[in-house]
Amino acid sequence: MKLYHLSSGPLRVNTYFLVDETTREAVCIDGGENYRLIKKTERDNGFTVKHLLLTHAHFDHAGNAAALQKDGAIVYASAQEAAKLKNGGTLAENFGRAFTPLTVDAILKDGDVLDLVGVKIEVMLTAGHTDGSLTFKTGDMLFTGDTLFLESVGRTDFPTGDRDALIRSVQKLFALSGDYKVYPGHEEFTTLSHERKYNFFSDVDI
Repeated sequence: MKLYHLSSGPLRVNTYFLVDETTREAVCIDGGENYRLIKKTERDNGFTVKHLLLTHAHFDHAGNAAALQKDGAIVYASAQEAAKLKNGGTLAENFGRAFTPLTVDAILKDGDVLDLVGVKIEVMLTAGHTDGSLTFKTGDMLFTGDTLFLESVGRTDFPTGDRDALIRSVQKLFALSGDYKVYPGHEEFTTLSHERKYNFFSDVDI
């Protein structure tokens, strides 16, 4: 498996691709808004997105989900976020952005283990930024969406945000055994060991 990454859109969302180097089939995590860039990345690197995992439903992370689904990608989200993708709650209107609603293909819940393109991916519910935010764990990598950033955490002032839930979710990640590379939804990559030491939520009590 090889990891590819791109950053796109006004909010510089991180999009990740887990690619099987034999079949050239890929899992995409948070497709962002820039559909053309996704397709260019596929062409330039010779892979095809077969699965789209969404950490949450906000438009900057899920803006091209409907287009990728139309191309044949299977779209996954938690039940809470699936409802937002279908019925509203993506924040697109708040930011003057267009969003095409969609019905996801598969609902994810805490503790699910997926086997996609030869990669085992564990699903972790990490509510707080939204009530259905997910983190995806595979190997020594955590894809944390807007839950955990470099020395920071996600906002909780949007609808369904909850600061206490976010604290519990960050502490859930910190409690994982060993170290992990952390790939967040925005900004720079980090590690779990670094965040345990320097993140201001490392010693916050509810």
